[in-house]
Amino acid sequence: MKGKCCALIFSILLLQPSLILSSAQRVELDRLIDRIESRYGRMRGLAADFEQTYSAPGARERRERGRLFLQRPRRMRWEYDPQPGKLFIVNGRDVWFYVPADGEATRADASAVSDARFPFLFLLGQTNLRREFRSINLIEGNDVSTDLRALRLVPRANSAGLRELFLEVFPDGRISKVKLVDEGGAVSVVSLSNVRENFIAPAAAFEFHPPPGVRVRRQK
Repeated sequence: MKGKCCALIFSILLLQPSLILSSAQRVELDRLIDRIESRYGRMRGLAADFEQTYSAPGARERRERGRLFLQRPRRMRWEYDPQPGKLFIVNGRDVWFYVPADGEATRADASAVSDARFPFLFLLGQTNLRREFRSINLIEGNDVSTDLRALRLVPRANSAGLRELFLEVFPDGRISKVKLVDEGGAVSVVSLSNVRENFIAPAAAFEFHPPPGVRVRRQK
C-alpha cells in the first residue's frame, strides 16, 4: 500500500510541471493576443519591406520581394521587385493587378476577390481576434527564434478560402512573419522587415491608372 502511495505521489509530481507550463502558456497567449490587438487596433497605416514565398500543390515554388503599404480602411499596395514590377492594389472598391511585362492589367470588385494577400488587412483596426478566429493557440517549435512566439489561428467558416493562419510575433505584439494556408493547400509565407508603423501613404498610392497601351481585363 505504501509503495502504491509513493508511486501515486511521484506520478503527480511528474505531471505538475506540465500543468504549470500549460497555465503559463495560457497566460502568455492571452497577453500576446491583447498586445497584438492593442498595437494594430489603433494603427492607421503601415509600410514594410516584404519577402514572400508561395507554393501550391503541383506548382513550382515562387519567391518574390518588394514593399507593402497598408492603410485603414481596407487599402493595400504591394510593389514587387525589380522595379517597375508587378503591382497589387486594393482601395476598398477595386482590386488592381498589373504586370508590366504582360502589358495587361486586371480589375475586379474587391468584395468578389479571394487572394492570399487579403488577410493582411486584418492587421489594421483589429480589436477582437478571439471573435474573428475560431481558435488561437501557441505553437512550440525549434524553427522559431527565442525572441519570437508562434501562433496558429483558425478562422471561422465564413473566411474566404482561408484554412489557417500562422503568425510569428515578438513579445510586444509586433508581427514578424505571416503564413497563410488556403483550402486548396496553397501556402503563402510573408516575412516583414523595416516596418514603419502609422505610416500614411498618399491617397494616390491606392489608385491605379493604366499606362497608355495597357489592356484592361475586367474580372467578374
